[in-house]
Amino acid sequence: MKVLLPIITLILGGMIGYFLRPETPAPLPPEVTLQGLGEVTGGHFTLAEVIQQTSGVKILTADSSHADLLAEIEKAGQKVSHLMSQVGSPARQKRRINEVSSLFEDALREALNSHPNFTCDFPKTRAGETQRAGYPDLRVEHLPSGTIAYLDPKLFEEKSIKSSFRSFYYEPAGETSKVTEDALHLLIGFPHDGKTRQWTFAPPKVVDLSKLTVKLKTEFSASNKELYQK
Repeated sequence: MKVLLPIITLILGGMIGYFLRPETPAPLPPEVTLQGLGEVTGGHFTLAEVIQQTSGVKILTADSSHADLLAEIEKAGQKVSHLMSQVGSPARQKRRINEVSSLFEDALREALNSHPNFTCDFPKTRAGETQRAGYPDLRVEHLPSGTIAYLDPKLFEEKSIKSSFRSFYYEPAGETSKVTEDALHLLIGFPHDGKTRQWTFAPPKVVDLSKLTVKLKTEFSASNKELYQK
């Protein structure tokens, strides 16, 4: 598995854009070839393996010792679902469901911070900066035990729960990585009924990501600046 680290980091670390620059492109590292990238594409890895190799920290597995933390996250999620389902809620003022995610992050953060045994904030990058973009969205700490949990809220249409459409992404990012501590990795999924601007949200589903298997997708990209330069 260690031989894949340079490839995974290269593909997902934000460096791919350089390959398509009109200027003289940076050469591929000697251990990486286009053929090699093709062989890795579609490979399946546990998220725990990817996190450990790209960030140097471990994903903890949720067990009975984390019962209070998990229960409080679920309780906060239920509160947020109810709030966002009300007539006149801030969620219903958005045009698209994609615009609602940040509202759930803020509401979860507020709900968890209202409990004396918890703190919840946006995780700092390795460089010590606050950054909302990228995985994970929130950092939760259970103060009595010192347990850290990264929490990623997701919204999804309830009828699509068995869809194969990709809905979880992780991109290693060097100094801008927000995964810096041994921690639980949790996803809290909020099902909705699909009624645009009249969304009703069902009770959330809390998922332990320690056993999640992810699929690697090789992607070459370019920015507007690179596409539309003179």
